[in-house]
Amino acid sequence: MKNTLSKIKKFFAHFFTLDDSAHNIAGGTALGIFLGILPGEGLATTLIAAAILKLNKASATAGVLTTNMWGTVVTLPLATIVGGFFFGESPNHLSEQFYQTYHLGFKFFLSKAIFFDLALPLIIGFIISAGIISLAFYFIIFFLLKYKKIVNY
Repeated sequence: MKNTLSKIKKFFAHFFTLDDSAHNIAGGTALGIFLGILPGEGLATTLIAAAILKLNKASATAGVLTTNMWGTVVTLPLATIVGGFFFGESPNHLSEQFYQTYHLGFKFFLSKAIFFDLALPLIIGFIISAGIISLAFYFIIFFLLKYKKIVNY
């Protein structure tokens, strides 16, 4: 029993450590920020993706927790601008449609008319916006870790 407990403690100590390369820490943070901004994604998805991509799980957790929900709310105007641009829609029109339909529920939001007119431009807008923001944070964090020697490796 004691041996099993020590194995579990060792697993979690290794799983959530920042003792990693600058690329893995910055990549984990960027992944967490990206998935935290996207609506509906959360901690479990981030940890699974970080494990699959072999990125730092602790920094991915920090990234998703700092942006989860609030990142979505703050990024909504940018997502409507980007999605509107790619689909030829006015950002104001997308925002108005979103606020008029979001209270109707998830099932209605995925109906054919609403999906192609509203959801798809917003989803594309969120993916592109979150990608740009997370990529910027990747380079900032990588630079700070690698060249400013914040963490010694």
